Amino acid sequence: MGHLDTIEKSAQKLIALCQKEKQTKTDKEKMLVIQAEILAGIENLAECELCGSISEIIVTMTLADVTAKLCKECGVKSLEVGKIPSSKQSTPRKRARRAKPPTASSAESKPNARSTRAKRAKPVEEPEPESPAVLHTRVEAETGIKKADVKRLHKIVQDIAAPMSPEHTLTYVQREVEIAKMKVDANALEKAVALLTQRNGSQAVSAV
Repeated sequence: MGHLDTIEKSAQKLIALCQKEKQTKTDKEKMLVIQAEILAGIENLAECELCGSISEIIVTMTLADVTAKLCKECGVKSLEVGKIPSSKQSTPRKRARRAKPPTASSAESKPNARSTRAKRAKPVEEPEPESPAVLHTRVEAETGIKKADVKRLHKIVQDIAAPMSPEHTLTYVQREVEIAKMKVDANALEKAVALLTQRNGSQAVSAV
């Protein structure tokens, strides 16, 4: 008895059990045994590598350096032509090309984006101009002159029409201070004029 006959008879037994009006625990155990018989018969069936049919008899044949598992019909045809024809069931597999890993030279030739950005020189940010209020506060803190007098000194420095040397500027401011009868220490006045002149020379600031 062949495997197909065994599978067919086992299937008929299973159908008969399923058609009973009422199944018992014993019937279930019989079904499991029949299931195992059917699976064993199916596993013993083989496929012809040429035509793809399922057969109980499969032979391994080698002709012209080609080996294949064939059914009876395909085996006879192969012997008649003297070779095993190409299989209609299988399609040739193309080997996928593996991407070549980058070599050390290619990796070095491509600069890292982060390193490139790091090498770019950052634009020099110019400091924001010092406001008059901040300037007056700083001069007051460094010289001890009252802020109101610092503002007046700043106004005097700004009113100088033509550029002067530091010495002439100091002399001019001292004379204006005497005329205005401002009480300012000489050393503090000299330092204040230097700060205000430096600030006034770099960028004009209103002494409001």
